[in-house]
Amino acid sequence: MDTVKILAIGNDKINLQIIKSRLLEFGDDWLIFNMGCEDAHHAINKSKFDLCIIDCSETSEMLNQKISEIKNSTKNADTPILVSIQECSASDIEEFLLNGALDFIKKPFKSIELFARVRTALTLSSTIAKLNRQNRVINESQEKIEEMIKGLMPSEIINEITRYGESKPKKYRDASVLFADLVDFTKKSRTLSPKVVIDELSEIFEEFDKIMKKNQCTRIKTMGDGYLAVSGIPTPNKDHAKNLIQAAIDMREFLKQRNLINKVKWDIKVGINSGEVIGSVLGKSNYLFDVFGDTVNEASRMENTCEPNQVNISQTTYLITRNSFRYIERLPAEVKGIGKKRMYYLKSSINPILLNDKKKHNLKLGKLIEKLSTN
Repeated sequence: MDTVKILAIGNDKINLQIIKSRLLEFGDDWLIFNMGCEDAHHAINKSKFDLCIIDCSETSEMLNQKISEIKNSTKNADTPILVSIQECSASDIEEFLLNGALDFIKKPFKSIELFARVRTALTLSSTIAKLNRQNRVINESQEKIEEMIKGLMPSEIINEITRYGESKPKKYRDASVLFADLVDFTKKSRTLSPKVVIDELSEIFEEFDKIMKKNQCTRIKTMGDGYLAVSGIPTPNKDHAKNLIQAAIDMREFLKQRNLINKVKWDIKVGINSGEVIGSVLGKSNYLFDVFGDTVNEASRMENTCEPNQVNISQTTYLITRNSFRYIERLPAEVKGIGKKRMYYLKSSINPILLNDKKKHNLKLGKLIEKLSTN
C-alpha cells in the first residue's frame, strides 16, 4: 500500500492520539494529521486527503456540520468519511450516513477493527480516484470527438441529430455558396514532400475556417485543395451574400500577405452564387452534412471560369450585392451544363467599414482612397 494521507478531526486530543497510535501499529505507511475542528476547516479546503476520520466528542449537530463541510469542500468532496462514536442513537447514526459518512466505529474500539474499517474506506477512496481519472480521460476524449464532429457539420445540425436522432433535408431559399481552389495545386504539390503539402493545406484551411466564422459563414467541407462554404445555412441570414463575399476578400488578402513571408506561394480562385440550396445529412453511420442544387453547381462553375486571385460572382449574387461592392462585368461565358451566363469580377467594397472592424478599416483607409482616386 502506498503512503496515504489521513485527516483525524476532533477536539479531544487524547482520542485523536489513540486513533493515530492504533493505526501506526500496522505500519508506517500512514501519514496521519490530528487536528482540532477549527484547524481542520482550513485543511480540508487546502489539501486533498485519502480519508477523514471524525472523532465524535461533540453534539450530533456539530458532527453533521463537519460532515457537510467536508462534502462541500473543493478538495475533499469525494473523500470517504469514517465517524468514531461512543454513545449515539440509531437515528443519529442513520443521519450521519445519510449526510455522507461512509462508515462508523464505536468506542472503545479494538485496533484490528479500526484497521479493517480504515482499510475498507481507503480501498473505496482508491477506487473513487481511479474512476475520477477514467472519467477525466473519457470527458477529454468526448470533447475531442465533439470538436471533430463540429468540423464535419454545423452545430445546429448536430443539436438536431442529438435531440431527434436525425436531421431531415431542408430547402434554404435564400443562401449563398462559395467554391475556392488553390491554383496549380497538383503541379506544385509534386515538388513538395507530403508533410509540407499537408502542413500548407492545414494552415491555409484553418485560417479560412476562422474567416468564415468571423463573417457568419460556415465551411461545409474541403475537397483536396478545394474549399466549399455557405452563408444563410443552416441559420437564415439576410446578409448571406455580402458576408460570403467579404469572406472571399479576407481569404484572398490572407494568402496575399502569407505569400510575402512564406516560401511556398499560393494563388486562389473563388466563385460565388446565390439562390435556393438544399442541405442534408448524408449517411446513417458516417454523418456528413452537404449542400445540393443548381445554385451549388453554378457556384462551382463560377470558380471553374475564374482567373487566379479573382472572385467571380454570378449575376444572381451581383444583383443583391451591387450596392455594397464594385464589380467589373465580364463577357458572358458558356458555362458547362448551364449555358451562357453573365458574371462579374469583384473589384472592391463600396462601404468597407460596414463589413470590417474599425481597426482594420483605419489601417487600410489610406490605401483604399489612393486606389479609388486613380480609377
